[in-house]
Amino acid sequence: MNNETFRLLSKFTVVARKVAGSINPSRIIKDKHYANEVFWKINQIGDEDLIMMSLELQHQLGILTPTEETSMVATPQADEVTQKYVFGPRS
Repeated sequence: MNNETFRLLSKFTVVARKVAGSINPSRIIKDKHYANEVFWKINQIGDEDLIMMSLELQHQLGILTPTEETSMVATPQADEVTQKYVFGPRS
């Protein structure tokens, strides 16, 4: 675990403790089931900043991984056929 992940985990446990109760940071790292329960509770609360922090932490811990199907980045298709300009005098 790098320093940034450790800071985010510490900040998350302190902020989430106020709304979700006591959270064990070492158990979040080791126990995926416990981590999923904690993150589910946070999502149910609806605090945007806490949810964003939760998603970032899940991504850094490897619990949440982006997939190609859900990627929001548009990539051009290689098999698209470019059409010839047909409305000019040189068609």
